[in-house]
Amino acid sequence: MMLRIEHIDKAFDGNAVLHDLCWTLGPGECWQVTGASGIGKTTLLRLMMGLEQPDSGKRIIPAAVRFCPVFQEDRLVENWSALQNVALVCDDSPSAFRILNTLLPDSALEQPVCTLSGGMRRRVALARALAAQGDILVLDEPFAGLDAQTLWHAAEALRRYRRGRAVVLVSHETEKLFPDWHTLSL
Repeated sequence: MMLRIEHIDKAFDGNAVLHDLCWTLGPGECWQVTGASGIGKTTLLRLMMGLEQPDSGKRIIPAAVRFCPVFQEDRLVENWSALQNVALVCDDSPSAFRILNTLLPDSALEQPVCTLSGGMRRRVALARALAAQGDILVLDEPFAGLDAQTLWHAAEALRRYRRGRAVVLVSHETEKLFPDWHTLSL
């Protein structure tokens, strides 16, 4: 067990988002979190990482577990290049280059990310999570804004560079891309 959620409840302004949620993530497991907008998918990810606290219930996780997130917002250093943004989380520049090179054209690697399109910025955020040293990839809409072909390439990069790590993915496109993954429907 890498992470366990036990009977978690979470509400915002009196509106229940999660109610009596129980779920376990094992080492190396890959999960798709599905559900309608506003149902609590992002809240679940934030609870997993300890960025939100449940109203009741508990999150059980070993202290040494490290998360590699992609948030809904890209959270990039705007004036840094794509390569600098990815190198920020890893000591291995060749690894950062290799991952980015599968997701972006060569011409985009040295450009400040503020000059990149929204889809390119999402791919930089995904590359940064894939390059980071950690145990659980927590991906909140990492494919948002990508066309079908680019989405397929990004999904292939995720398969290739997850390196056996557990993955928890919120995305509306994943059921066709990852049919062998577990599904948690909220």
